[in-house]
Amino acid sequence: MKAEAAAERWFAAAAAVLAVAAAVTLGAVGAGRRGAIPGALLGLVLAPALHRLLTRRGRRRRAILAAPFPEEWRHALFRRYGHYRRLPAEERRRFEDDVRLFLGDTRITGVEVEATDELRLLVAASAVTVSLGWPEFNWDRAREVLLYPSDFGRDYSFEHGEVAGQAHPWGTVILSVPSLRHSFLRPDDGYHVGLHEFTHLLDLDGGRFDGLPGGLPRARAAEWHALAEEEMQRMRDARSWLDPYGGKDSSEFLAVVVEAFFELPLELRRRHPELYALLREWLAQDPALWDEAAASA
Repeated sequence: MKAEAAAERWFAAAAAVLAVAAAVTLGAVGAGRRGAIPGALLGLVLAPALHRLLTRRGRRRRAILAAPFPEEWRHALFRRYGHYRRLPAEERRRFEDDVRLFLGDTRITGVEVEATDELRLLVAASAVTVSLGWPEFNWDRAREVLLYPSDFGRDYSFEHGEVAGQAHPWGTVILSVPSLRHSFLRPDDGYHVGLHEFTHLLDLDGGRFDGLPGGLPRARAAEWHALAEEEMQRMRDARSWLDPYGGKDSSEFLAVVVEAFFELPLELRRRHPELYALLREWLAQDPALWDEAAASA
């Protein structure tokens, strides 16, 4: 993620210019040529204020990145997250930047549980793991993350622990704290509720989850669809080594395979090289290659 996208800078500059033009036009319409001059003066006053307002997020984000990454966060990630340890140096630096920007942008709220720095760090690490390969990406679609003290029911009560996480089309992600911690405690079991739910947010297309990796060329998307349909049937028939929950529908399949991509990359590449290649292309990351490099170091 970047502190400020080029499009945001362009929009802020264009809005400031338009503010001046609009003030001049309104002044001229109201009082002819004599009104254009005070209109221009008003526009010159308003334009910097508007520009400053529109670039406020970029300034705040640059300030976040100007400060050093907290050493206690680095130690916690190194201790708690095997994926962070496998990252090459440059990717690890970008990971740390993305974690800070995510935490600066995203509201994380505890529901009957405290949203501690540790839990906030685990949430951010889950999200930026998936998006690390996209330098221009921002998690604007993640409106709020709610932390629940346990798995929860379909009615959001804690009496029946049926669900470990949930992502909503309007941008709210719910994560069970015990399941989130378990996901980092067991880094190679193919289960990670944080990766799973943030993948669902990436899967949004027009307000619905469609199960297709966004941005793939048409031919590659068709290839994904065919492979997914075949493997989903294997899941339903209990013939797949992947989590059978992925056989529920195409969106769950995508989330389950992304979990395997980061937690069991070498195994996924060996068993399903086509699926692995498509995810590597979509996510612009290659964790199997990083595992091989770490093993030979």
